[in-house]
Amino acid sequence: MKAIRIERHGGPEVLGVRELPGREAGPGEVRLAVTHVGLNHLDVWVRRGVPGHDFHLPRVPGSDVAGIVDGRPVVLHPSWGCGQCTACLRGHQNHCRDFKIRGESADGGCATELVVPSWMCLPVPDGLDLPGAASLPLALLTAWHMLHARARIVSGERVLVQAGASGVGVMAIQVARAHGCEVHATASNEAKRAAIAAIGATPWPYDKVGVREVDVVVETVGTPTWAASMKALRWGGRLVCCGATGGHEVPLNLRALFFKQVDVLGSTMGTSGDMLAAWAAVTRGQVRPLVHAVRPMSRLGDAHAMLERREVIGKVVVEQDLDG
Repeated sequence: MKAIRIERHGGPEVLGVRELPGREAGPGEVRLAVTHVGLNHLDVWVRRGVPGHDFHLPRVPGSDVAGIVDGRPVVLHPSWGCGQCTACLRGHQNHCRDFKIRGESADGGCATELVVPSWMCLPVPDGLDLPGAASLPLALLTAWHMLHARARIVSGERVLVQAGASGVGVMAIQVARAHGCEVHATASNEAKRAAIAAIGATPWPYDKVGVREVDVVVETVGTPTWAASMKALRWGGRLVCCGATGGHEVPLNLRALFFKQVDVLGSTMGTSGDMLAAWAAVTRGQVRPLVHAVRPMSRLGDAHAMLERREVIGKVVVEQDLDG
């Protein structure tokens, strides 16, 4: 089979196409013909490298994978646990010490084919095309776990999503709306604000975030937005964070933390149960993709550049053309 494999960290030049050995599907496994892969900022970090973190190269990138199994369109669970430890047996796979994310700690979907356990396949519902399906899993799972499992949102609450036009932001807006919440979201320009308004959020410029106005803040940016996120919380509010695309060092006023009685919650990916519940929301039509662009997989570096320039509204997807 052919695949894009990162053998050293660097710029787009490290995204080389390789001929790799395939393997036969064993018991309980299926062979997926890859058609599309949705990109995340994680793909850029795996390519560039992150100080203090070992990605165990070489690595085939791509967490969000869609394709065909036995004539049926499917997408794949983007993460999994060992299935044997206490955390996994309790249904908390994202607490597993051997937790895997496709394309980060295990080989991903930027290839012509994958052999995977059959349980990892989620059926693509009627009316959803494969590029759209490929744009969903990782960001959807992340947003669902943040809001449903960690922040425990309830109908009628007011939610602020920082970076609402990002992949996770677009999903968080829709997940919060599906739970009956009033949603506000920040974005950096008029095109992005129009896009998040179209999916049900009230758009705010970053410098217009209010004080003590929201019950829950979804934080993915970090350093540039943290102080405003904390100020935006009502007394007893919750801030849930899954990333730090703008920087990881943030100010924390402990007096405000304990006096306002706010919760600061960390969140990474989600459980297999979260993924099934989130995908059910897709099947019901409560969550839909927002695909900014589809590019050839052979030009993966160009798609990475779009992410690095922060011009993407929603997700960019690559179409598998390595066997063309």
